[in-house]
Amino acid sequence: MANYPYIIASFPDLLLDFEQHPLDPHAVITEVKSQLSENDGKLVDWLLFGLDGTHLTPHFYRNLKQSRNSFLISWFDFDRKLRLAKVAFLEGAPIEEEFPELDKAEIIFKVNDLFQREKLLDRLCWNKAAELVDFDILSIDTILSLLVRLHIADRWNRLDPKAGAALFKQLVSEVRGTFQGINPDQL
Repeated sequence: MANYPYIIASFPDLLLDFEQHPLDPHAVITEVKSQLSENDGKLVDWLLFGLDGTHLTPHFYRNLKQSRNSFLISWFDFDRKLRLAKVAFLEGAPIEEEFPELDKAEIIFKVNDLFQREKLLDRLCWNKAAELVDFDILSIDTILSLLVRLHIADRWNRLDPKAGAALFKQLVSEVRGTFQGINPDQL
């Protein structure tokens, strides 16, 4: 069995030099996977496969349900609905699938500044990934949520290092803030 509390607690430590060195998500993923069971490693592979974006086909979504992992199923269901809503909005078509964040998404879609719109969409995704593990902080789902947020932070680090640094600091703060005795303001 994997030692989830250790992996989760050490996750930010893998990236503490973020501002001095480029973010290396592959090194983080390799380190995390080295500490997981084979089955949990397969869940990380599913996540990474889907985060690639090019594999988001009906076949992917059908097969994903076989993983029986609640985070993956919920995350990619949200992601799929958000993508479909974005396409419908851009085409001027009605948005057919309802989801709890639809009202927020529709407001974001109307933002004219593309850079700001992408930031807001990623913030919505960031918050959803965190929300999915609100009451489940010491599990593989928490690790998957952290990896989603690492993916988002890496995207912004590659596009805008200052924005990536801010997202990463928030990630560290959120993770460390879940453990008693650690004050995220002292980081």
